[in-house]
Amino acid sequence: MLFGELINKGKLYSSTSVVFAVTLAVSLGVLFAPLAKADAMYNWKDVTIPGGNVSESRISPDGSKLIVLQRGATFNDRKLLVSADNGANWSSHLAPEGAVNLLTNTDGSRLVVQGKYGQNNIHVSTNGGNSWTIPAAPVESDASLRMSPDGSTLTKCRYGGHLYVSRDNGQTWEQKGNECPSAVFNGGRMIYMDVYDDLIKQSTDYGVTWDIVKDGAHFGSAFSNNGNNMFDGSGVSLDGGANWHQVSTVPQVGVYGPVVQPSNFGISDGAERLFITFEPSGSSNAWKPVYASVDGGKTWQDWGSGDFEGGSISMTADGSKIFAAANNNIYRLGTLQLPQTKTFDVSTKPAPANTDNAVAKSTIAAKSLRCYDLVASSVKPLSADGITPTEARVKILGGLSFNINCAQVSASSDITVSLASQYDVSKVRVYKKDSAAANLQDITSQVVIKNETIAGKTVTTVSYKAVDGANNDDDHTANSVITDPVYFGVVNDPASPATPAGAASNPAGITPKGGKSGGLANTGTSVWAIGGLAIVAIAGGIVLKRYI
Repeated sequence: MLFGELINKGKLYSSTSVVFAVTLAVSLGVLFAPLAKADAMYNWKDVTIPGGNVSESRISPDGSKLIVLQRGATFNDRKLLVSADNGANWSSHLAPEGAVNLLTNTDGSRLVVQGKYGQNNIHVSTNGGNSWTIPAAPVESDASLRMSPDGSTLTKCRYGGHLYVSRDNGQTWEQKGNECPSAVFNGGRMIYMDVYDDLIKQSTDYGVTWDIVKDGAHFGSAFSNNGNNMFDGSGVSLDGGANWHQVSTVPQVGVYGPVVQPSNFGISDGAERLFITFEPSGSSNAWKPVYASVDGGKTWQDWGSGDFEGGSISMTADGSKIFAAANNNIYRLGTLQLPQTKTFDVSTKPAPANTDNAVAKSTIAAKSLRCYDLVASSVKPLSADGITPTEARVKILGGLSFNINCAQVSASSDITVSLASQYDVSKVRVYKKDSAAANLQDITSQVVIKNETIAGKTVTTVSYKAVDGANNDDDHTANSVITDPVYFGVVNDPASPATPAGAASNPAGITPKGGKSGGLANTGTSVWAIGGLAIVAIAGGIVLKRYI
């Protein structure tokens, strides 16, 4: 991503890069392809750009626009092409002469480019490229230009010179420091990748002061659109560089021949979607495909469709789309299928007389790529009669019964139950019924309980993951159907502890969002895949490290 920095500093592909690539391939055990497959992967399609001759390309962070700068008949002739339908149709606009360094805000309405070489100016469009203005730019020519996602902050900086910042669309500029940011975010936050010393630095005051957040980072490090997440090929940070977690699996690097070097990285705002590209270590070696992950680097998908020319690649903020250049001036768009949601209002079903109204009028939402078909005829409130909680001071409000059809066995679905009332979340209890006895198994510690405002009303919500065939599937059978009766209670005694004493351990398949589970559900891997991994581990002595 940072080719300008490398050129300006005179640091191209050093021996350090080769060592890094070898380290990725050897130390992380990538002699084997990932054995597990994520539920969702990218689907790639060719995007034809009329006339070709593309010099730069971008996808807007919200995914609504594909934007390219196109070279004309002469060196400095430029056109701007914009597509609002994933490349099916394009609108053409005149672009500033010799325009380079194409920048876009979140929705593609605000565009910024640098003028042609030798000219000390920038060009700004506030209408998606229909027209351009030239604001004041009292800084060195041919300096590095950056813009925040909301378009409010512009920076211009020449390496070895000074950093200038504008917060009024380029009309006025302030000198802030001497470090040139690699990425600029909303509110004055900046990140600088020091390619000389392999440092990642961060500023929160528009570049006046800087703090080191990682020593030994790779020079192609990527930063999410919100600025919170970082990815340098071997590690991921979710908190602006304060803490780093090693990526458990990286793509095969050496299977095509000579070792290639990691080139570009990308990371989504949620940090679960990553991409990495590799380029040849010498002029005789071929470019390699894009590798993408949708599960934080646990598994990877090989683009695998021709050689990749890694000079232009960008990702949306949520990671649902990747726009990348392929050989022969053909571009490709990778689209990730997003989880589907189906919601059912329980109030449409008659409730037992002794069932609390908050349960009888609750709402169930199932979200998944593989298990989202909430069967309406199966949804019904359950009576609390004959049910004994593990904690005597708990009043059982009632329960809900529902079935979810899945597209495959052992699949999972994120469940959210929105109760009709608001409770003190510390006093809410969630239970599963033990099919062998008339009592309830406390799973409160394995779910997420929150108070949220929905349609202007604050209610209590309970969220968890249900897995076909796991302990929270009432038929305990991997049969493409999740049967999930669940009960709710509330502590009457205000002095009782927030977490019930003697609460049951985590049943496999109950996974809290944002928490840890002892079950297999949070691996995202089917039973057969786990078994295959175990066999390989035993045979080859491989230790598989799970990244959470």
